[in-house]
Amino acid sequence: MLTRILSVFVIIWFSSVRAFAGDPYIVSGVHVDASARNALEAQTLAIAEGQMRAANIIINRMSLASERAQKEFSGVTSQDGAKMIRALEIGNEKRSGSRYLADITIAFNPNAVSQYMRAKGITMIATQSRDRLVIPVLDGANLWGRNEWMQAWQSADFGNSLTPLTVITPRPGLSSILGNRSGANISMISMEKLQIIGRMFGVQQIVIAKAVAGYDGYAVTLQDISLDSKASRRLGSISGLSADEAAFRTMKALEEDWKASAVSSATSESVVMPVSILYRSQSEWQELQDIINGSAQIRSAQLTAISKRGALMTLTYGGDLERLRNELSFKGVMLVEDEDLGMILSRTGAF
Repeated sequence: MLTRILSVFVIIWFSSVRAFAGDPYIVSGVHVDASARNALEAQTLAIAEGQMRAANIIINRMSLASERAQKEFSGVTSQDGAKMIRALEIGNEKRSGSRYLADITIAFNPNAVSQYMRAKGITMIATQSRDRLVIPVLDGANLWGRNEWMQAWQSADFGNSLTPLTVITPRPGLSSILGNRSGANISMISMEKLQIIGRMFGVQQIVIAKAVAGYDGYAVTLQDISLDSKASRRLGSISGLSADEAAFRTMKALEEDWKASAVSSATSESVVMPVSILYRSQSEWQELQDIINGSAQIRSAQLTAISKRGALMTLTYGGDLERLRNELSFKGVMLVEDEDLGMILSRTGAF
């Protein structure tokens, strides 16, 4: 017991995770509640249980449910979970003589998570999609009306997911674009108006989450819209007994869709491909490098030549060109073939 108590103090001593907003290796809002013979033992039990739950959340976030089932993965143990933690933050503490309650936020060590998943034979998907703006609309209610569906999104925090989500909020000029639309006609907004909204919020991806409330909960349909490529697709239906559960399942559905498009099979053959990288500024070149290095499909990238407006690289990817294109498109990058230059990679709509 003494070892367990000391380990809690060590973790708390080094706790400072507020700076990691948007980091997919962060799990926040884990509520813990435990009782024991005294408050210190209750705290130790609560933190240990919270660490294990958070570790399972991070593994589920960074892997496909189908692969976990195939590998018969039964979950992370408390001992293995503790080994992957790099920092912990505690908030909303409450304690009595024998009970301890708190909300914890945990930052995980990327290398430790990677080693654990590799040992379990599970493919790790840690790259994030670009930010999405969520427009949550409830059938029969005005967009800005006070309802549980909008409130569920306003209270949620999905910034650390693999598909970061931000809910729409009132902005100057926004009402003139959207008006007081209801859930029945929100999908009728033109692409031009959606692009204006995207510029207001600094995003190139919008998802319209339309919910219908019934006696058995909420049914949600999703329309995922890429503003730069002007592509729109429907992602099926999600349900939840409550608005909060439906919002969470919506995030998970987007995350699973992203992981399925981003993951490349470890057994697929590698393909080596020369690519011309086109950019308009040094900052755009840096952004493209970050996207290339963070791609789940690209296994290696070698720089061959560089100039002020372009570079030549040799990319090695997992063998599925369309899957690579799909992943890049969700990050605002297009990969096209030119008769003279061959394969060209650039920001969507930049040239």
